[in-house]
Amino acid sequence: MSLEQLSADLDGIPADRLNDVQGLTGLLLAAANAAGLNPASPPAVKVGPRGVGAVLLCHGGHVLLHAVPDAGVCFVDVAGVGGVHAQRGLDVVTRRLGARQIRIDNRRRGPHTQPTTTSEGA
Repeated sequence: MSLEQLSADLDGIPADRLNDVQGLTGLLLAAANAAGLNPASPPAVKVGPRGVGAVLLCHGGHVLLHAVPDAGVCFVDVAGVGGVHAQRGLDVVTRRLGARQIRIDNRRRGPHTQPTTTSEGA
């Protein structure tokens, strides 16, 4: 089984969208749903002196955002095991936030080959 991880840097986002705690909460849930992830806990969105952090832990994955509203930038990470559709989750995020620039890094993590079993003779 492998883990699909899709990370993206988003630029050109209006600050009000990145400061909207309720909007970001709904965004995390919508992105997880689109990706085929099932939430394991409620979304958490925290606004602090260095920006906004938002995370939704899911069974077998997550959706997370780190944003600096005044700069209009946001880092997004959608990851999951099995039949997760991380791109669909990212599409929801970019569409709702209205990002003008997107840089994506897509990775598959996990074993590349099946483990082999060996037995020792007596």
